[in-house]
Parts: sequence; C-alpha cells; structure tokens
Amino acid sequence: MPKYIACYDLAANHPDPHAEFIHQADMTGWSTWIWEPNLSKWYQLPNTTLIGEFETSDTAKAAFDKAVAATKLTVPDLLLEKYFITDYGLAIFNSDVVHGG
Repeated sequence: MPKYIACYDLAANHPDPHAEFIHQADMTGWSTWIWEPNLSKWYQLPNTTLIGEFETSDTAKAAFDKAVAATKLTVPDLLLEKYFITDYGLAIFNSDVVHGG
C-alpha cells in the first residue's frame, strides 16, 4: 500500500490543539514516527509532519480530514491554516529522536 506524507500548520489556540490533533491523526492511520528497516529503528518526524499508508491520495486526504473533524469536537476553534499531502516516494530522512532498536 502506498505511503503518504502530510505537513500542516495549525493556528495557535487555547487550548493548544496539537496533542489532540496528533492523537486523532493516529486514530485515522497517520503517525509521527517512521520505521527505518535497515536500522530496525523508529524515527520521529519533524513537528507538524505525519506519515501513513493509504490506498489512494483521496483516502489519505479523507483520513486527514477525519482527524481535523474529530479534533474540532474537543477544540471547536481549531484552524487548519494549511496542509500538504503527497505520495511518500523515495524519501531521505533523519531525526534526532529515535525509538527502539
């Protein structure tokens, strides 16, 4: 199944919506961690970046929208300022936060 990456900006708000949005994104198939099979380690992605496996770009977008809608139940004034969702393809990554391995 193809991997998609999403980058987004949420407006500063009270309460801060980021933790709730990440929780809701996780519930819809998005993650803030990426697996590096050659090193058998999980790497944390940069802030406001998610990755997930979805059938199509439309299903990736639908999952992202579902996370936004679910977050608005807790943070009604949530403002998604911008986002970018694309096929992951052949990416290069590194992180200063590693989990496992």
